[in-house]
Amino acid sequence: MDWNRIEGDWKRMKGSAKEQWGRLTDDDLAAINGRREQLEGKLQERYGYAKDRIKREIDNWATEARAGARKIANDADLSDELDAIRADVQNLTATLGDVAKRQAGRAQDTAVEAMNNAEAYIRQNPLQAVAIAGALGFVYGVFTRR
Repeated sequence: MDWNRIEGDWKRMKGSAKEQWGRLTDDDLAAINGRREQLEGKLQERYGYAKDRIKREIDNWATEARAGARKIANDADLSDELDAIRADVQNLTATLGDVAKRQAGRAQDTAVEAMNNAEAYIRQNPLQAVAIAGALGFVYGVFTRR
């Protein structure tokens, strides 16, 4: 993360800086306002470190901040993808519900039609219907007797 981005996003980053360097006060962080030179000066003042050590620490902190920013961006991307998947699942559920309703209506229509056809057949051929019913009753009785 280049320092301009840290400077531009200092309000969010100063919490991370406070965690990294606990001796910095809120007033110090406000005075720094994202400027690297100011941060270096305050760290020298508060910790008494040499300039090269401070530069290394700041560089390491900036690298970690970059990794954290990437993770946050990836998490945001994942969150957006999850929202899109959630919306797709809701649409799919609604579509499946509509298809199920149509199929249930068709099945009901088919069952009513089959019943009407059976009734019409029985009315046209009552003796055959009675014979078939008797034969089915006999077969059922044979198979269910103990």
